[in-house]
Amino acid sequence: MNLHMVRAGALLAINFVFLSIWGFAAIGKVMNGMPSWFPGKFGKTLLGTFPGLTATFWLLALSELLALILAVAALARLEFLERKPAAFLPAMLAWSLFVFVQLGFGQWLTNEFNGAFQQFMYFSGTLLALQFVMNATAKPVPAV
Repeated sequence: MNLHMVRAGALLAINFVFLSIWGFAAIGKVMNGMPSWFPGKFGKTLLGTFPGLTATFWLLALSELLALILAVAALARLEFLERKPAAFLPAMLAWSLFVFVQLGFGQWLTNEFNGAFQQFMYFSGTLLALQFVMNATAKPVPAV
């Protein structure tokens, strides 16, 4: 197995894991709408006042949906093969950082410190994946 195949496999795995994360999160929110526990958890926080619970929920859902669309576009373009410079995969990872900031903010706001730590770890893992993708796309390997 050559280096190009290993990197392609790693890039594909990164694409798949984020496709799964954002696919389940975004599609679940779009299909099911705001969960019944959402107002109880966030209603008495800043988010209940500004931008409001409905806007907060749908901004998060749209953020996750955008990340999903970027992941699908990266997969459709076969960016993991590195035949052309990756555009959607690094964009999805960078956008994912902002989504994890949104999720982490909600956890900190409601004193869910374990959840906030988990979001920090997702953020850190995403930053590491972004670094790998940027290094991989900065030095394209010639096609065999």
